[in-house]
Amino acid sequence: MGATASDIDALERCRWLPRIEPAGLYGYAYVILGSMMGGKIIVKRLRAILGPAASFHFYGDGNGRSESLWASFCSDLEKNGKDDKEAICVTAVGIFDAYASWLSEPILQRGNR
Repeated sequence: MGATASDIDALERCRWLPRIEPAGLYGYAYVILGSMMGGKIIVKRLRAILGPAASFHFYGDGNGRSESLWASFCSDLEKNGKDDKEAICVTAVGIFDAYASWLSEPILQRGNR
């Protein structure tokens, strides 16, 4: 969307993520893939404001990839995640909490770090 490599490098990074146990990896995947699905809503709103010429590739390829990844994830979770429900939920909640904490921090301006 017009950002330079320097602009991207200047973005604040999440400084803390919870420890992710192997049994909880599905919880992490749930958050990431769910975010991709939510990206469709963001793109719809941005497209209404920025128009169809803007690049929205950050939010997915627009060819249903996020939907197919989500379907594959859900199928794999049903087959292989049943024994790790608690670890999966703890991990997902931990990632959501880390994002909430990170996104609620004030944005630091350059030179104020």
